[in-house]
Amino acid sequence: MKVILIHGFFRSDKDMHTMANFLQKQGYDCFTPDLPLTFNEFDVIVTLVEDLLEGVVQSGIGPDEKVHLVGHSTGGLVIRKLLTDTKYLDYIGRCVLIGTPNRGSQLADLASKVRGYVNVFRTVRSLSTEYLDNIEFQNKTGIEIGAIAGDKSNLAFNPFIPGDNDGYIEVDSVYYPGLKDFKVLSYGHRSIHHEEETFKHVDNFFKRGQFIH
Repeated sequence: MKVILIHGFFRSDKDMHTMANFLQKQGYDCFTPDLPLTFNEFDVIVTLVEDLLEGVVQSGIGPDEKVHLVGHSTGGLVIRKLLTDTKYLDYIGRCVLIGTPNRGSQLADLASKVRGYVNVFRTVRSLSTEYLDNIEFQNKTGIEIGAIAGDKSNLAFNPFIPGDNDGYIEVDSVYYPGLKDFKVLSYGHRSIHHEEETFKHVDNFFKRGQFIH
């Protein structure tokens, strides 16, 4: 089984190596692209993931083999846009989104009000509620998608985020209708994708289409 792991904003491929190492021990063949998710809107770099997916497919996969996808934070939005745009949809298996602001980020909304900030860090602009409202995601692809949210935070700006959240993203923003499964874990945004408990849920979803309950 092959898996593409997609990191989030202001991170690199190294941020997904811990999960990749775990999945490789479970028999997965993992790919961790290093994407420019700092100064570019998430939707404009989807073509880079499409190129990687094309390479994986053309390198040869079994007749019943699929390429699974997992993304942390902004990486999950990249996956959703990929599912909307890709010509390789038939080769994609299951997808897991971790701490992904599917309904926008309150912190991104606040940052958008700071003059000049999102003109430089354009990835942040693309996480705002207004920006995401104008992105067309195709939710009826036939691909099973699970989402994991965190609800532990001790960050100083936590009071600016309403409701349960992981310090950056609200639990309510991670969930959206049409998910095959949804799980809330007691971790923060920066750690949730480095925890073995999370890895086990991802593995179980890839194999069975649901998280561990």
